[in-house]
Amino acid sequence: MIYKSALVFGFNEYAKQIALQISGEYPSFAVFVMTEAEKTSARLAGFEAELFDLSEDWKSIEERFNINELIVFCALDNDAENVFLTISLRATFENLPIIALAGDHESAEKMKSAGANKVMPILQITAGIISEMLEKPTVTEVLHDIFYEDSKLKIAQITVSKGSFVVGKHLHDIDWGNEYDVLVLAIVDFQLGATFSFTSRGHNHHIDPDDILVVIGYEDKIAAFSKAMEVSV
Repeated sequence: MIYKSALVFGFNEYAKQIALQISGEYPSFAVFVMTEAEKTSARLAGFEAELFDLSEDWKSIEERFNINELIVFCALDNDAENVFLTISLRATFENLPIIALAGDHESAEKMKSAGANKVMPILQITAGIISEMLEKPTVTEVLHDIFYEDSKLKIAQITVSKGSFVVGKHLHDIDWGNEYDVLVLAIVDFQLGATFSFTSRGHNHHIDPDDILVVIGYEDKIAAFSKAMEVSV
Protein backbone atom coordinates (compact mmCIF):
# COMPACT_ATOMS: atom_id res chain seq x y z
CA MET A 1 0.00 0.00 0.00
CA ILE A 2 1.35 3.44 -0.96
CA TYR A 3 0.26 6.12 1.48
CA LYS A 4 -0.03 9.69 0.22
CA SER A 5 -0.70 11.35 3.56
CA ALA A 6 0.72 11.04 7.07
CA LEU A 7 0.02 12.56 10.46
CA VAL A 8 2.19 12.66 13.56
CA PHE A 9 0.46 13.22 16.89
CA GLY A 10 2.70 14.98 19.39
CA PHE A 11 5.94 16.89 19.01
CA ASN A 12 8.28 15.64 21.70
CA GLU A 13 11.78 14.63 20.64
CA TYR A 14 10.67 11.21 19.43
CA ALA A 15 7.81 12.67 17.40
CA LYS A 16 10.12 15.35 15.99
CA GLN A 17 12.63 12.78 14.76
CA ILE A 18 9.86 10.74 13.16
CA ALA A 19 8.48 13.86 11.48
CA LEU A 20 11.91 14.86 10.17
CA GLN A 21 12.44 11.38 8.76
CA ILE A 22 9.11 10.75 7.07
CA SER A 23 7.65 14.14 6.12
CA GLY A 24 9.39 14.22 2.75
CA GLU A 25 7.86 10.90 1.73
CA TYR A 26 4.29 12.19 1.61
CA PRO A 27 2.62 14.82 -0.59
CA SER A 28 0.42 15.69 2.40
CA PHE A 29 1.85 15.78 5.92
CA ALA A 30 0.84 17.47 9.19
CA VAL A 31 1.56 17.44 12.90
CA PHE A 32 -1.23 17.44 15.50
CA VAL A 33 -0.32 18.68 19.00
CA MET A 34 -2.03 19.22 22.33
CA THR A 35 -0.22 22.35 23.56
CA GLU A 36 0.65 25.78 22.20
CA ALA A 37 4.29 25.13 23.08
CA GLU A 38 4.42 22.03 20.87
CA LYS A 39 2.59 23.92 18.13
CA THR A 40 5.20 26.66 18.19
CA SER A 41 8.04 24.13 18.26
CA ALA A 42 6.60 22.21 15.30
CA ARG A 43 6.11 25.34 13.24
CA LEU A 44 9.63 26.55 14.01
CA ALA A 45 10.83 23.19 12.70
CA GLY A 46 8.97 23.86 9.46
CA PHE A 47 5.89 21.69 9.93
CA GLU A 48 2.24 22.51 9.53
CA ALA A 49 0.77 22.03 13.01
CA GLU A 50 -2.60 22.32 14.61
CA LEU A 51 -4.10 21.78 18.04
CA PHE A 52 -6.33 18.86 18.96
CA ASP A 53 -7.72 17.33 22.13
CA LEU A 54 -8.68 13.80 23.04
CA SER A 55 -12.40 14.51 22.65
CA GLU A 56 -12.07 15.13 18.90
CA ASP A 57 -14.59 13.50 16.57
CA TRP A 58 -11.93 13.61 13.81
CA LYS A 59 -14.19 15.21 11.20
CA SER A 60 -11.36 17.59 10.36
CA ILE A 61 -9.19 14.65 9.36
CA GLU A 62 -11.91 13.19 7.15
CA GLU A 63 -12.37 16.56 5.48
CA ARG A 64 -8.67 17.14 4.81
CA PHE A 65 -7.29 13.69 4.05
CA ASN A 66 -8.22 10.63 2.05
CA ILE A 67 -8.49 8.07 4.85
CA ASN A 68 -7.73 5.22 2.45
CA GLU A 69 -4.32 6.77 1.73
CA LEU A 70 -3.48 7.95 5.26
CA ILE A 71 -1.11 6.59 7.90
CA VAL A 72 -0.74 8.02 11.43
CA PHE A 73 1.92 7.97 14.13
CA CYS A 74 0.76 8.30 17.75
CA ALA A 75 3.71 9.69 19.70
CA LEU A 76 2.28 11.59 22.65
CA ASP A 77 4.43 11.93 25.78
CA ASN A 78 1.86 10.34 28.06
CA ASP A 79 1.27 6.63 27.44
CA ALA A 80 -2.29 6.74 28.82
CA GLU A 81 -3.16 9.59 26.47
CA ASN A 82 -1.49 7.74 23.61
CA VAL A 83 -3.65 4.68 24.35
CA PHE A 84 -6.78 6.83 24.46
CA LEU A 85 -5.80 8.50 21.20
CA THR A 86 -5.26 5.13 19.56
CA ILE A 87 -8.65 3.87 20.79
CA SER A 88 -10.36 7.01 19.49
CA LEU A 89 -8.75 6.83 16.06
CA ARG A 90 -9.43 3.10 15.71
CA ALA A 91 -13.07 3.55 16.74
CA THR A 92 -13.52 6.16 14.02
CA PHE A 93 -11.33 4.67 11.29
CA GLU A 94 -11.56 0.90 11.18
CA ASN A 95 -8.82 0.33 8.62
CA LEU A 96 -6.49 3.25 9.39
CA PRO A 97 -2.83 2.13 9.79
CA ILE A 98 -1.73 3.30 13.25
CA ILE A 99 1.87 3.20 14.46
CA ALA A 100 2.27 4.02 18.16
CA LEU A 101 5.19 4.63 20.50
CA ALA A 102 5.09 3.21 24.02
CA GLY A 103 7.21 3.93 27.06
CA ASP A 104 7.56 0.27 28.03
CA HIS A 105 6.40 -3.21 27.08
CA GLU A 106 3.34 -3.06 29.31
CA SER A 107 2.18 0.10 27.56
CA ALA A 108 3.02 -1.51 24.22
CA GLU A 109 0.58 -4.31 24.93
CA LYS A 110 -2.09 -1.75 25.79
CA MET A 111 -1.41 0.06 22.50
CA LYS A 112 -1.89 -3.18 20.60
CA SER A 113 -5.13 -3.89 22.44
CA ALA A 114 -6.26 -0.34 21.68
CA GLY A 115 -5.90 -1.03 17.96
CA ALA A 116 -2.39 -0.01 16.94
CA ASN A 117 -1.08 -1.94 13.95
CA LYS A 118 2.53 -1.49 15.00
CA VAL A 119 4.01 -0.51 18.36
CA MET A 120 7.56 0.62 19.13
CA PRO A 121 8.49 0.38 22.83
CA ILE A 122 11.03 3.13 23.44
CA LEU A 123 12.08 1.73 26.83
CA GLN A 124 14.78 3.96 28.36
CA ILE A 125 16.24 4.98 24.98
CA THR A 126 16.57 8.72 24.40
CA ALA A 127 15.50 10.45 21.21
CA GLY A 128 19.18 10.72 20.36
CA ILE A 129 19.15 7.03 19.48
CA ILE A 130 16.64 7.63 16.71
CA SER A 131 18.74 10.59 15.57
CA GLU A 132 21.79 8.38 15.63
CA MET A 133 20.08 5.86 13.39
CA LEU A 134 19.08 8.55 10.93
CA GLU A 135 22.68 9.74 10.63
CA LYS A 136 23.62 6.36 9.16
CA PRO A 137 22.37 5.93 5.58
CA THR A 138 22.63 2.15 5.84
CA VAL A 139 20.30 2.19 8.82
CA THR A 140 17.57 4.33 7.26
CA GLU A 141 16.15 1.26 5.53
CA VAL A 142 16.14 -0.58 8.85
CA LEU A 143 14.19 2.23 10.49
CA HIS A 144 11.75 2.18 7.59
CA ASP A 145 11.21 -1.55 8.15
CA ILE A 146 10.57 -1.03 11.85
CA PHE A 147 7.97 1.64 11.11
CA TYR A 148 6.23 0.18 8.10
CA GLU A 149 6.84 -3.52 7.71
CA ASP A 150 5.61 -6.50 9.66
CA SER A 151 9.19 -7.45 10.44
CA LYS A 152 10.88 -8.90 13.48
CA LEU A 153 13.42 -6.10 13.71
CA LYS A 154 13.75 -4.84 17.25
CA ILE A 155 15.67 -2.31 19.28
CA ALA A 156 16.91 -3.86 22.52
CA GLN A 157 18.97 -2.97 25.57
CA ILE A 158 21.36 -5.64 26.82
CA THR A 159 23.13 -5.22 30.15
CA VAL A 160 26.72 -6.44 30.31
CA SER A 161 27.06 -9.07 33.02
CA LYS A 162 30.17 -9.30 35.18
CA GLY A 163 31.18 -12.60 33.61
CA SER A 164 30.61 -11.56 30.00
CA PHE A 165 33.40 -12.06 27.47
CA VAL A 166 33.09 -8.41 26.39
CA VAL A 167 34.14 -7.00 29.77
CA GLY A 168 37.47 -5.25 29.42
CA LYS A 169 37.24 -4.96 25.66
CA HIS A 170 36.54 -1.88 23.59
CA LEU A 171 33.60 -1.38 21.25
CA HIS A 172 35.78 -1.49 18.15
CA ASP A 173 37.48 -4.72 19.21
CA ILE A 174 34.41 -6.69 18.18
CA ASP A 175 32.87 -6.97 14.71
CA TRP A 176 29.27 -6.93 15.95
CA GLY A 177 27.70 -7.14 12.49
CA ASN A 178 29.71 -10.01 11.05
CA GLU A 179 29.97 -12.03 14.27
CA TYR A 180 26.49 -11.56 15.69
CA ASP A 181 24.43 -9.96 12.92
CA VAL A 182 23.37 -7.04 15.12
CA LEU A 183 24.11 -3.32 14.96
CA VAL A 184 25.30 -1.62 18.15
CA LEU A 185 23.89 1.89 18.15
CA ALA A 186 25.21 3.07 21.49
CA ILE A 187 26.50 2.08 24.88
CA VAL A 188 25.25 3.44 28.18
CA ASP A 189 28.12 3.93 30.62
CA PHE A 190 27.03 2.70 34.04
CA GLN A 191 29.95 4.34 35.84
CA LEU A 192 29.20 7.72 34.31
CA GLY A 193 25.57 7.67 35.35
CA ALA A 194 23.89 6.39 32.19
CA THR A 195 25.87 8.54 29.75
CA PHE A 196 25.35 7.58 26.12
CA SER A 197 28.29 7.00 23.78
CA PHE A 198 27.25 6.70 20.14
CA THR A 199 29.13 4.20 18.01
CA SER A 200 29.16 6.38 14.88
CA ARG A 201 30.92 9.21 16.71
CA GLY A 202 34.17 7.26 16.80
CA HIS A 203 34.44 6.83 20.59
CA ASN A 204 36.02 3.44 21.26
CA HIS A 205 34.33 2.89 24.60
CA HIS A 206 35.83 0.56 27.20
CA ILE A 207 33.16 -1.98 28.16
CA ASP A 208 32.55 -2.53 31.86
CA PRO A 209 30.08 -4.64 33.86
CA ASP A 210 26.59 -3.11 34.05
CA ASP A 211 27.12 -1.03 30.91
CA ILE A 212 24.15 -1.30 28.55
CA LEU A 213 24.45 -1.99 24.84
CA VAL A 214 21.66 -0.56 22.69
CA VAL A 215 21.37 -2.82 19.64
CA ILE A 216 19.14 -3.32 16.64
CA GLY A 217 18.54 -6.60 14.85
CA TYR A 218 16.14 -9.44 14.27
CA GLU A 219 14.59 -11.09 17.32
CA ASP A 220 16.42 -14.38 16.88
CA LYS A 221 19.78 -12.64 16.35
CA ILE A 222 19.30 -10.44 19.41
CA ALA A 223 18.36 -13.51 21.47
CA ALA A 224 21.49 -15.35 20.31
CA PHE A 225 23.64 -12.28 20.93
CA SER A 226 22.19 -11.81 24.40
CA LYS A 227 22.98 -15.44 25.23
CA ALA A 228 26.53 -15.09 23.89
CA MET A 229 27.01 -11.98 26.02
CA GLU A 230 26.61 -14.08 29.17
CA VAL A 231 29.56 -16.31 28.28
CA SER A 232 32.92 -15.66 29.99
CA VAL A 233 36.33 -16.30 28.48
